[in-house]
Amino acid sequence: MEPDQKKKYLLLTIGFIASIVIIMYVSSLRIQLQEVRANQRHYEEKIQSLSAIQNTDALKTNRAFLERFFTYHTTAERYQNIQSFMTDQGYKATHPSGTELPNSEQSVKSSMVGLKSFEYQESKTETEFFNEFKLSTEINDVTNTETVIVKTSLIYVKGQGWKINDVEYIGQLTGRE
Repeated sequence: MEPDQKKKYLLLTIGFIASIVIIMYVSSLRIQLQEVRANQRHYEEKIQSLSAIQNTDALKTNRAFLERFFTYHTTAERYQNIQSFMTDQGYKATHPSGTELPNSEQSVKSSMVGLKSFEYQESKTETEFFNEFKLSTEINDVTNTETVIVKTSLIYVKGQGWKINDVEYIGQLTGRE
């Protein structure tokens, strides 16, 4: 063999080996990338399912409480229907003066429609909702409808789930139909 042919043969061999090494390296990187993507999807699904469970449960509790608290035929019925959704502190927060239940002989009916809830999650066990809805209240056959905003604070009680720990009337919206 001539020296030029030896050089060509050596270069071809080195090029072939380098190509094989590069192909193996790229193949290895692709496999690792697929594994990382699979893990990432798995973890994203886990995070989403865990968040969805907690958020959905808190949102359901919030909605159920508001429906029972603002849709009633008598004040006694109102307070009886909400007790299971509340902590002791939350239940006391619903009393008008914060001390005892109102005892009125007046005919009072209330209903709410168009609930929009906006959540702010403070931690895994605490969340708050700002709730906007139309509230119709009928007292002695006179009806008044207004758009109100109510803040509810929920805590997660182990073994019982989400409970309303505080209720705060923020105000009413004016100038909207």
